[in-house]
Amino acid sequence: MGEPRVLVVGAGVSGVLLARRLRDAGAEAVLIGPHGGPDGRPADATAASGGLVRAFEPDPAARSLAAASLAELRADPSLATAAGWRRTGSLYLLDAGSAAGVDGAEVLTRDEVAHRFGFAGLPDGTVGIWEDRAGYLDPDRLRRTVLRGLDRTETTPVARLDDRAVELRDGRRLTGDLVVVAAGAWTPRLLRAAGLPTSLRTKHIQYAHHATGRDDLPCFVDETSGLYGRPAGPGRVLLGLPSDRWDVDPPAPEPDAALAARVRAVAARRLPGVDLRPAGPPVSAADCYSEPAGLALRHVAGAVHTFTGGSGGAAKTVLAASRLAATALLNTRTAIPVPHGQTEAD
Repeated sequence: MGEPRVLVVGAGVSGVLLARRLRDAGAEAVLIGPHGGPDGRPADATAASGGLVRAFEPDPAARSLAAASLAELRADPSLATAAGWRRTGSLYLLDAGSAAGVDGAEVLTRDEVAHRFGFAGLPDGTVGIWEDRAGYLDPDRLRRTVLRGLDRTETTPVARLDDRAVELRDGRRLTGDLVVVAAGAWTPRLLRAAGLPTSLRTKHIQYAHHATGRDDLPCFVDETSGLYGRPAGPGRVLLGLPSDRWDVDPPAPEPDAALAARVRAVAARRLPGVDLRPAGPPVSAADCYSEPAGLALRHVAGAVHTFTGGSGGAAKTVLAASRLAATALLNTRTAIPVPHGQTEAD
């Protein structure tokens, strides 16, 4: 029996990398995307992603994927160039009881974090995981580079999908052995329209660029406040907080002015020595969220699977996760085991 023909719906960085992994393994992968709304605009969380890449994650499974992805990126200069890789270091702030070791990482006390990076107001018991080898990439640049190397692509938007078929808006019907929906925020809607079960939800993501008086801030995540950021050019930093807006309609929800104000207020408390000035309107997008969270291949029903769920944070695991997903797909034509014993219907 030959390798399966896989229809990959969605041309974000996750779908594009999955299609390339499948092709490189000898399978026939047909990439179908972008998927857009009635006006044809794509749901482009890939273009909106901040692209933070590090090895540390509090969850052990996510940490393994993140470490493998960072190692692949650092070991392949051509991949790093294609991804627009920038090494800035990464600081992850969290409660000491949740910290775990990562090869090459340094554990800093709260006072050391304050002295080296200028963070203030951190709760007692906070530690920092400092990774000198981490940084960020440009997911949209990586997506576009990989896309140019794929020979089986279809840009007509998807009308609906079926067990082993995808119907396009021009009436054509593509068939395959497996269907993988990697359409980000459009994934739940496509599954529901096909009468398929899903627990996936859409979630708002938003950040904004700020001018600062500093050029030395690394990529960082502060679990104690939710604030995250990364360098965004000389004297500029990208800052955001998790949004509490769920079940938003793709492709791009309206910016949340109150959330933007909270970002500035939290940043002023955590980084009191930084002169923050907004440098443009907020970047607002929608992405897909799963429980447990994280980018992974999940079986839905029959020959249909999803490859999404990173909710704006898939850049740090997408290289390793796409390799695992491709391997799993090539090992079966009907059902894929889901991590933690769950299915999309759970």
